[in-house]
Amino acid sequence: MALFVRTLVIAFGFLLSCMAAAFVIAFGLVAPEFSDVARGSPEYFMVLLFLGGAAGVVTPFYVFAPSFLAILIAEIFSLRSVLYYALCGALIGALAYFLSDIDARMQGAGTVVPLTRELQFLTAGGIIAGFVYWLIAGRSAGKWKQI
Repeated sequence: MALFVRTLVIAFGFLLSCMAAAFVIAFGLVAPEFSDVARGSPEYFMVLLFLGGAAGVVTPFYVFAPSFLAILIAEIFSLRSVLYYALCGALIGALAYFLSDIDARMQGAGTVVPLTRELQFLTAGGIIAGFVYWLIAGRSAGKWKQI
């Protein structure tokens, strides 16, 4: 029973962390493009809410496999450090950037991929996602084995 409840907590934490990352990424990448809409207005808030929600629905499909691996390692070794989850989130966010269509960004960039704004926001979103997951499920990783 404890393992079943833990699985539900992990799934809930994963989905909420994906939503948090999506909102960070939507706010960071889309907000500067809406300079014609007044900041703080209801329209501005609704657009960010819609784009963050839409991205939050898609995000788990891109990051499920590496997140599953990081969560599995944390559960097996009872890793409860916030630093572990933030670092894994940053790596998963950067991995999501590099697994996207990189050819479009590489044209004219030479042999080294430049550090772009998108990479920075995906990495920051991953760190936030790792922190949110730690708040919900990571602080008690591996405790189900002691019961």
